[in-house]
Amino acid sequence: MDFWDFKNIYAKRDWRDTRITRLETIKKEGSEYFSWAVPATIAGAISNIEIATQFPRARKYQPLDFIEVMNNDAVNITLIINNDEFLPIPALAIRPVAGHKLWQIGIRNDDALAPSIAGMIIVSLRREPQTIDDWARRQR
Repeated sequence: MDFWDFKNIYAKRDWRDTRITRLETIKKEGSEYFSWAVPATIAGAISNIEIATQFPRARKYQPLDFIEVMNNDAVNITLIINNDEFLPIPALAIRPVAGHKLWQIGIRNDDALAPSIAGMIIVSLRREPQTIDDWARRQR
């Protein structure tokens, strides 16, 4: 047999096959962590980001569905998810939130006088892997 007889044994991969393989991998493994160190925010102000703009690599995992806020500062803050859900986070606390579709997030400084210190509030985002419970809920 000649080399030219074997050239068409394997069909060319289509871009849709690659996309399906990537989606299956994301379901099994989730995404990497994307971290945002909140800049200094004056009292009563809001620092916010759009996830796709701040983290271009997160676009293939969107929407992200897990967020963890570490408030190491002495001020109370509020986590704003997609400009419609407000979750208070006290000073020196860690708050994980799962199950929300995350497109845009913001941090509001709730203190009356003190600004927040840059880098003392860390926000970690990711897309969680799909569990059997999640799969069963979607089958209904």
